[in-house]
Amino acid sequence: MPYMAKQNEIWKGVFSGVDLKEKIPQIVKELSEKTSFISDKLLSTSSWWSESTGIGAFHFNGMFEGNKAILKIQGVKPITSEVFMINSFAKQNKSKIIRPPYVYASFPWDDKKGYEAFVLEDVGTNLVVSPPTNEESVKKFFEYYKEYRSNCRNNPWLEKSDVQVNEVIKQRFNQWIEASYKVFPNHPLRENGDEKLIRQAVEVLVNNPKWLNLEFAHGHFSARDLFRVDNQIVVLSNLYWSWRTPCYDLVFAHHWFMYDLAGVDGIKPKYVEDQRNIWIKNMEKIAKDKTLLKYALLERAAAGLNLDALSIDIKKPISKYLVDRTREITTELIKELS
Repeated sequence: MPYMAKQNEIWKGVFSGVDLKEKIPQIVKELSEKTSFISDKLLSTSSWWSESTGIGAFHFNGMFEGNKAILKIQGVKPITSEVFMINSFAKQNKSKIIRPPYVYASFPWDDKKGYEAFVLEDVGTNLVVSPPTNEESVKKFFEYYKEYRSNCRNNPWLEKSDVQVNEVIKQRFNQWIEASYKVFPNHPLRENGDEKLIRQAVEVLVNNPKWLNLEFAHGHFSARDLFRVDNQIVVLSNLYWSWRTPCYDLVFAHHWFMYDLAGVDGIKPKYVEDQRNIWIKNMEKIAKDKTLLKYALLERAAAGLNLDALSIDIKKPISKYLVDRTREITTELIKELS
């Protein structure tokens, strides 16, 4: 029997106390000396909803043996390395269109140094879909989604643990609620009844046995993570391959895309809803079971009300609308599915 690794719960890093911010120059220098990676500039940092909780990973662009490359540093020890995920994805992938990024070099987790590192191909900036979007781009995104579902998940390489899924969901939301108050202890857009509403949503979710059947999926199949490279689509965030509830990967891109609309200058509520409708319409075309789709939307709406929507820059004029609308959607779906 082949070795089966365990899936990651990366968000738990919010409780780790890890913050790489001050170590970035030292780490980049150290790895540049070990490899032929020639650093250019800091490309991005990753934190848990807010940089106040610390930077857990960062990306530096540069060159590696004549190729444009990205150095990624992961500062929270994953249960299973992203390099293992990428290699496992590539090994069983049957798609001629979708693939993971190429790995040029890797350094496994070092307890003493407190990070793992790897050098990836630079996939550029040509996203399949960007905010704001249109019907054609979203339709194309879901064509790639169907290709991924058909040809990129042939042989799961992660252990499907024998757990009570309803209990896991309850525990996960309990921890997310705790994280929400840690990250945003006094968020101005949080309302007193939000926690109660989120817990009501959880009770609805855990009482549908059909929705609690896990399936193997890329847990971050989002608009942020699909890039056009030549005539192929490269999928990033491969750390998040995992066993998920039905339609999780179908609704995930829409979930974060709606919050990313906050970055569109001058965007108004009507345009937000027009954008939402494009996504919903395309998801409904794909979903074999519309009820399971609604459960997946409720799970993401509750998670959004708890934390994701609160991560929007409150200086953005549309932020209050996006949080309020998340609350409305959560309420509507609870009523519909109860």
